[in-house]
Amino acid sequence: MGYRHRVLGMLFLLSIITYVDRVCISVAGPRMQQDLDISPEMWGWVVGVFALAYAAFEIPTGSMGDRRGPRKVLTRIVVWWSAFTTLTGAVSNYAVLLVVRFLFGAGEAGAYPNSSATISRWFPAVERAQASGVVWMASRIGGAISPFLVIPIQQAYGWRASFYVFG
Repeated sequence: MGYRHRVLGMLFLLSIITYVDRVCISVAGPRMQQDLDISPEMWGWVVGVFALAYAAFEIPTGSMGDRRGPRKVLTRIVVWWSAFTTLTGAVSNYAVLLVVRFLFGAGEAGAYPNSSATISRWFPAVERAQASGVVWMASRIGGAISPFLVIPIQQAYGWRASFYVFG
């Protein structure tokens, strides 16, 4: 297998993991709300603040990849989201959860623009759409397999454990 296909394999795994991390909070939501005394309205902000930060930092982080190189930026993104996945499991109250989820979204933003930049650098034009399709497919696979990974961990060890494991 050529080096560029190994690069695509890494992007494939990256894309799966971004969605496994996102599903952790969806599955943990009811237990987190009960444990941290969070109302449904407050929970909406927990979910929304991640999406807001992700959207706000998508273009700046893509631009950072253009300036510094997608490999460096993707490495920073993986380290960041790993840390903030773990920190999500360690939160003690609603306010801390909001801050952690905002910073999580800000740090994970840019994964897909930098994956696209990597594909454009490693694949000839006639293979880029296919390679991009593989990366996007991986995100859907990540979302589909997440419950099979996350639910048993949360049932056996509690909601915090899944964030520690996937962090």
